[in-house]
Amino acid sequence: MNGVWQTFLIYSSVVVVVPFSAAIIQYKKMEQAWRSLAILIFFDFFTEAIGHILYFLKISNHFLWPIFIPVEFALLTWIYKFELKKMTVARLMPFVTLLFTIYVFVDWLMAPKGDLSALPHFTEGVLILLLVMCYYYKNLSTLIETHLERQPMFWLSTGLFIYFSANSVIFIFSNYIQSFSLHFFNLIWFTHSIFNVLLYIFYTLTVCLIPKKLNYKV
Repeated sequence: MNGVWQTFLIYSSVVVVVPFSAAIIQYKKMEQAWRSLAILIFFDFFTEAIGHILYFLKISNHFLWPIFIPVEFALLTWIYKFELKKMTVARLMPFVTLLFTIYVFVDWLMAPKGDLSALPHFTEGVLILLLVMCYYYKNLSTLIETHLERQPMFWLSTGLFIYFSANSVIFIFSNYIQSFSLHFFNLIWFTHSIFNVLLYIFYTLTVCLIPKKLNYKV
């Protein structure tokens, strides 16, 4: 792989320091639901740090993903559970989260040693996109929200929509692309890194827009 691309792939995740710093500053001002996003950012930061250490030690970091994926999914669904509390989908989220967590670990146990299945990533992406669509539907059908550009949930949902729309396709076709063309495979993962950076930017915007009190009722 081109040296510039390789460097970008390695260090693009360093951008997580930006939302990490913002989340630390805002954490005490956050309502319970939004603290889930802060915890996700903290968890993402430490996962990236551990992944980089393992990379430089030439140790596989594949074992991190069956842990990271369910945690990321659970924390994101918790935020949407509050936001979509009047919709039926909110009542199903704990059950779906439990089933998804079991699925990820079973998939990991059944995967060939040293291999990394793309299906959990793809499944998570599809489920998160469904929640994002529910959020957009809620706002379009009720027209309660005004000035969406000032709403943290809008920026979070938009960031997740962009990220998972692109990466769900990347995850599901990654193994095929690797067998077809290594150069194209590297290009695809370079693109994935760009979307990763964009997600961290949207996380930062979301955290900066979070008000002190959201007055959610469960």
